[in-house]
Amino acid sequence: MRALYCYPLCFLFIAIPSAVLAAESLDERLHAELRTINHFSQQLVSANEEFIDELKSERCIKNSTQGAADLNPSCKKQALQHLETLDENNRRSEEYMANMFRGWARVYGMLRVAHTQCGINSINFDLVPSSIRVQSTVILHDPDALLLEYIEASEGVLEQDLDDIDCDAIQSFTATVQRIMIEMKRASENMR
Repeated sequence: MRALYCYPLCFLFIAIPSAVLAAESLDERLHAELRTINHFSQQLVSANEEFIDELKSERCIKNSTQGAADLNPSCKKQALQHLETLDENNRRSEEYMANMFRGWARVYGMLRVAHTQCGINSINFDLVPSSIRVQSTVILHDPDALLLEYIEASEGVLEQDLDDIDCDAIQSFTATVQRIMIEMKRASENMR
């Protein structure tokens, strides 16, 4: 009997977000996507810090003068827990990175249509699909996973009234994205 009450609720949970998404401007959607990317980026930084802390905390094997086979039971348990924690941390880091890549694929998919509509040429979109494929294989192990996100985001923009696109807002957002990319490139170069 409870299932009968769930159907109207399920419809509301599906219909209302779609209506809200349709009413949301492209500029708002792009900024929301950027906030999501930032959220996953912060989680990734936190996970990396936890990973480093966990590496530093493992003392049992380092301080042992015996071989791994001769470790006492409590030391073996500590070493196994340490490895499980590192594996879990790696899994979460990969998940955060994959979510960030998905977000960037959606951002570039939306921007591609907006740039065409507004006559903006500050991003070479011919290079984006190959870059997305590389990111896909690094994290998702599926060369088409992010490309699909990119295409779907582009198609989503094409479904709305393109005359409503605020080209000044898109130009400003593009400049923000380009600054972020420059900062990310500098950060990765500094880590080398």
